[in-house]
Amino acid sequence: MANEVVAVRSIEIVTAEIHTIRDNVARVFMDGVVQIGRRLEEAKQLVPHGEWTDYLDTQLGYKPSTAQNYMRIAREFGDGQMGLSGKTASDFFGNLGYSQLLPLLGLPEDEREQLAEEHDLAGMSSREIAALVKERDEAKEALERAQKFSDEYGVEARRARKSLADTKGKLKAVEREYQEQKEAAQANAQVAAELQRKLDELAEKAGQPREMTDEEREALRAEIAAEQAEAVQAAEARAAEALAKLEKVKNPAAHKVNFLFGELCEYWRRLQAALKELEQSDEEAAGKMKAAISQVIGGWQV
Repeated sequence: MANEVVAVRSIEIVTAEIHTIRDNVARVFMDGVVQIGRRLEEAKQLVPHGEWTDYLDTQLGYKPSTAQNYMRIAREFGDGQMGLSGKTASDFFGNLGYSQLLPLLGLPEDEREQLAEEHDLAGMSSREIAALVKERDEAKEALERAQKFSDEYGVEARRARKSLADTKGKLKAVEREYQEQKEAAQANAQVAAELQRKLDELAEKAGQPREMTDEEREALRAEIAAEQAEAVQAAEARAAEALAKLEKVKNPAAHKVNFLFGELCEYWRRLQAALKELEQSDEEAAGKMKAAISQVIGGWQV
């Protein structure tokens, strides 16, 4: 009896064969889903109006939602077109099962391919893929909100700066007016002092042939006092008016700027919390989001 030769197969060989068969089955399955989805699209055009649901149930045993998913998979994954990466949808997702493909429906092609490059989707459950898509959407939404708030804050900040500049101009004008009124009051006080000096000189001229009567002195004193009081009163009124204008324009934009700053701090706190949550599940995606946010914040000018 001839000796039989028994081939020795290692665990590495067996494992590699399992991987190959599994990948081939997955690719055949996805191709089958795409082919069915295309034919469902065709059948939908041929079935009379109002009989689509009945046709799916009686002829194919499909629920409308199942048929819709097959058709969407065919549209989004079955065009066979090569993207900018040089790969087709089959290259990225050919080894995914039906339930794993569903969470990826509706994603833009570039984002979907980026997920496939950054994560081992074939080794993840449909629930894990759905959670990954949700986290990505939330981070993207947070970034968009931050960008929108940044744009709105930039407009408000520019308005606030313009208002502040206008206020400073008004403040300087009022300060100049106040200084002018103050100098006018000092000049009026000097005029009053000069009048008083002249009055004293007249009082000292007692040796002149004609002295002023008491009535004349009193009238002169009254005239000088009236002029002095009128000058002082006018100066005080102008000074009070200038002070009122000064107080009125001192705080035109402070409350508005303070309010916007408080809003900015609250959005920043919420954005940091969202980034921290994303970092726990996807550190690389969180890093990219942080870089994008830093680029936005670096462009602010205050």
